[in-house]
Amino acid sequence: MSLPLLPDRECGGCVECCRVIPLDLPELAKPTGELCGYCVDGSGCAVHAIRPQTCRIWFCLWRVIELGDDWRPDRSGVIVRPDGIDEGVITLYVLRRSDFLASEGLFVVVAGWLAEGIEVALSVPGPVGFFPARAVVTEWLRPAVEAGDPAGFVERVVRSLDRLEQHQWEPDGVTARYAVGS
Repeated sequence: MSLPLLPDRECGGCVECCRVIPLDLPELAKPTGELCGYCVDGSGCAVHAIRPQTCRIWFCLWRVIELGDDWRPDRSGVIVRPDGIDEGVITLYVLRRSDFLASEGLFVVVAGWLAEGIEVALSVPGPVGFFPARAVVTEWLRPAVEAGDPAGFVERVVRSLDRLEQHQWEPDGVTARYAVGS
């Protein structure tokens, strides 16, 4: 999926997508959760000019929709994934628990999405080489959002993450292979 990017918004040192996205292409394969062998952590892609098409068109929604700089995945610990956006679902892929999860900004944005009829899913990574767990939590979060209860919202998010982390992980079956430019 290729979405129009916001002007003047760059990934900078964020390389979270280079870690979490599984790839199984002829020229590049990497298991879920493994930093791509071409990625320089905190800097970016060493083969940027010749990277595969998949890497050229996949962007987190921080690059696409108006969200503050605190939403950048390496700062927030959350990737706003585009998966499901065509069906009206936004996925918050929680890489790590951080203060961001209790921020007013997260509460306000999620409340706005729910008010607009957008479904919200939470997702957490599994071990390296395993797919993440994901669940749509719109109706679970709605009572706290409609009550204007940020503390209740955070409690529901944390309980959802706890439950997701107990998921029966499914292996992605990807074996690392690096041949870009060969």
